[in-house]
Amino acid sequence: MATLKKLIEVALPLPEINDASAYDKMPGIGAHPKGIHHWWARLPLPVSRAVLFASVVDDPSSHPERFPTEEAQERERERLFGIVRRMMDKQLHKRPEVYTEARAEMLKYCDGELPTVLDPFAGGGSIPLEAARLGMEAYAGDLNPVAVLLNKCYLELVPRWTGWPPVNPEDRKKVGGEHGWRGSAGLAADVRYYGRVILERARKRIGRLYPSVKVTREMAVEHPHLKPYVGRELPVIAWIWTRTVPSPDPAAHEAPVPLMSTFWLSSK
Repeated sequence: MATLKKLIEVALPLPEINDASAYDKMPGIGAHPKGIHHWWARLPLPVSRAVLFASVVDDPSSHPERFPTEEAQERERERLFGIVRRMMDKQLHKRPEVYTEARAEMLKYCDGELPTVLDPFAGGGSIPLEAARLGMEAYAGDLNPVAVLLNKCYLELVPRWTGWPPVNPEDRKKVGGEHGWRGSAGLAADVRYYGRVILERARKRIGRLYPSVKVTREMAVEHPHLKPYVGRELPVIAWIWTRTVPSPDPAAHEAPVPLMSTFWLSSK
């Protein structure tokens, strides 16, 4: 029995996929799963979406009994490309019918039951997330605990609590009123509230270890962009961690010396 070729083995509408993927990587495009946490090697969602769809759907050349000529195969291939192109919509989250259409097409090629998807090195979670959106049972794993937590948010926490109102005391007062809690709005409200609670408690316990910096005139001379802030205390937004060793200089009295090859944060 001949092995059936999948659409991904023959052709894909690459210009549209590339365009949608470039847009997906841009900052400031509105609400996006990447906003949960930055992942340095995240696969664009449009690529994952197209690859999953084209890995399930057969290429028309695999069914000569239905598409006996090259012209018929090309027409059917173009129809499938149309589905892929609609899946590249930059506002796809507002068009759930596109996922419904893609899911219905995929079901034709797997005996009415979509395959299970396992990504053992899921990283940013693009593949399992899009698999779940397409209606597949998705599993994700990774060696990095940050990636595991990220995928747990995508695949377990958000779907489980979608449509539920918040439980924090501040927003519970709004439950039942005019305020609607659609989608994951309730979960997002709880994350914001309890995030503030944790931040306040952390500041009380260890805030003294991360002091603000008072901007002096001397600092403004060296860094002109700080002139409007002279005399003000500004919070430090990032701290660089490094190992230290006691100084071998007797005059330093074993003061800690950071093991860093350079103190440049950026040379650009």
